[in-house]
Amino acid sequence: MEKLRNEMKFSVFFLPIFVIAMLFVPPVFGDEPGAVETEEEQSRVYMKIGTVTVSEKAGYLTTADSPGSVDVIGAEQLENENVDFSMQALKKLPGVYYQDWNQGVIHGSIAIRGFDPNMSDSVALYVDGIPNNMSTGWMDMRPFFPFELERIELVKGTFDPRYGLNNIAGNVNVFTKRGGNYSKVKLLHGSFQTSEGNAIIAREEDGFSQTYFVGYRRTDGYRDHSDVKKGAVSGKWFYTTDDDRLSVGAIARFFDMDANSAGYLTKDQFNDNPEQMQEFSGTDGGVQENRQISLHADYDFTDRLHYSFKVYTQDLERSRWVRLTPSDTYQHERFTDERQSGAISTLTYETADWGVENLKLTWSVDYQYQDSIYQRCKTDDRVRRADGIFKDYDYQQWFLGTYIAADTKVNRWLRFTGALRVDRFDGEFEKNNTKSDMADYGDIWQPKVGIVVTPVHGYNLFANWGRAFQLGSYTGRFNDDDFNYSKNDGWEAGIKVSPVNWLAARFSYWEQNASDEIVKNVLGEAENIGETDRDGWDIGLSVSPHKWVTLWGAYSKTNAVYTDPGYDAPDNIKTYKGKDIKNIPEYVSKLGIDFEHPAGFSSSLWWESQGDYPVDPDNNLPREGDYDVVNLDLRYNLKAVTLGFHIQNLFDEEYNSFAWLPSWGTNPVLFSPGDERSFYASVTFEF
Repeated sequence: MEKLRNEMKFSVFFLPIFVIAMLFVPPVFGDEPGAVETEEEQSRVYMKIGTVTVSEKAGYLTTADSPGSVDVIGAEQLENENVDFSMQALKKLPGVYYQDWNQGVIHGSIAIRGFDPNMSDSVALYVDGIPNNMSTGWMDMRPFFPFELERIELVKGTFDPRYGLNNIAGNVNVFTKRGGNYSKVKLLHGSFQTSEGNAIIAREEDGFSQTYFVGYRRTDGYRDHSDVKKGAVSGKWFYTTDDDRLSVGAIARFFDMDANSAGYLTKDQFNDNPEQMQEFSGTDGGVQENRQISLHADYDFTDRLHYSFKVYTQDLERSRWVRLTPSDTYQHERFTDERQSGAISTLTYETADWGVENLKLTWSVDYQYQDSIYQRCKTDDRVRRADGIFKDYDYQQWFLGTYIAADTKVNRWLRFTGALRVDRFDGEFEKNNTKSDMADYGDIWQPKVGIVVTPVHGYNLFANWGRAFQLGSYTGRFNDDDFNYSKNDGWEAGIKVSPVNWLAARFSYWEQNASDEIVKNVLGEAENIGETDRDGWDIGLSVSPHKWVTLWGAYSKTNAVYTDPGYDAPDNIKTYKGKDIKNIPEYVSKLGIDFEHPAGFSSSLWWESQGDYPVDPDNNLPREGDYDVVNLDLRYNLKAVTLGFHIQNLFDEEYNSFAWLPSWGTNPVLFSPGDERSFYASVTFEF
């Protein structure tokens, strides 16, 4: 397959279609038969993949209605996913790039808006309203199987006031299935001795609902010594009063994982045999356990005044054994043991009596406490040496945030949003028996504004501006004058077009500038790289030329540059000025065709493409990381049974899913090979 690595090749194909869609499709007014949105929905500016169902009380506007770039994956797509880790399901969303590290429990991560997923914690993750970022900032989506998920919402940019910590480039909201009366079972088997089983049972009667899920997946992996075994079980119990004013419930989840690591390969090793493990990685890998419990309550004081409260506690324990390069004289264990607990309180008032069509006011307070231990220890084949511990961190952190927000639909064509958020942080840190307090960041203020203009039904112009922030990690947060918090100011402007029910398109341009940006080096310590600038543009398109056929695609171009390391920056960082930020693909694109016949047959063929990126901050080495991969899913529905057949990497592309340069010694660039072509069969029963 000929690779399309030049962005202009894609733009020449995609941009004319987008322009034609905007200019030559007639606008739809009022309630004409072709209108895809109701009067209440006409300010929506999101794109969706698959069927999306919103069952819980959401008031006038949901996340997907925000005046910015929001993308949604529905249960229809998620139930069909065949991935080792749920985060890989986000690769279909516009602007998302995924680094597949394939290092056991450290499997990979997504990023957006020009941030390095390997060195930056730039996306906040919330599941059923509960935060799921580790104390290091990285998202932890491992405990959640796609089959249990109702939908995933991705918000890009700095305009969303709901979250403070980790909400730098945007946030991911995951909603799990809850309620109803059904049972579903999915079984899958395929290449690399992969087997997976999922079951979900939901029962609801007289206001009481109970939902149970169990999932297990094992695979030997494409590479030697890359096997994964993981399992999860969850229960959800909710009660709603007869008048539908009060809802209370609880969610409990348990997750265990054991995964081995094949290590990174040099270019020569990859060319010789990408399936091999690194010779010194024979006992590398890791284990992880998660335990999560949350309580939820919602109460309608009146038809206009709504209150929501959540309280939670969650524990994570993980050990990772790793030796990354031959220059490492020993294997070492990276051990994490942390507990997070907190509460989120949200009060919402909504009215149409104040001279506008609709006004929604929100006041929210969230609190989180983290108690964490992080150690690095010298080991021999996963056994700690007597003098093994060389890094011993014990830290407690308290986070308190609050925001007020107004969402005003002035009339049928104009909507304003505005919010002001403030966060405060405190904590104490013990490093190798030496204690210190968290740096005094003071009040971190974050204003946010947005606007949506709908000149005619189906055509939405939107713009937003907002400030986000970033803290250092580990010692970077504690009494270190070199690490102030990073201010991230971003704006976006665009248009969303959906004039008829067979077409949706979105174009946006964005910029985001940071001061005192903080990244993590390979030692896990914070590093201040000074000022950075990011900008880019996104195109998304969904067209249904026939009721059985949907064409969809997205293209995102990103520029990310080190602009000013600062006068007191170390000499090695001063050389970054004017260079491209490492590990940021020049572009990401996705293109797919979905077919669904009334007789029950359906298929999905989709192509994912990624541009190359610099692997070193000085941009001296050749760029790496570009690839093109095509995937195919086939399904046949027989009432209560669905048969599936999946081919990943249809054309057997040989590629690297991640390339990076260790920051010590003179080691060469290292690579994580992507999987070869693989085949899977699945069967889903619904009772």
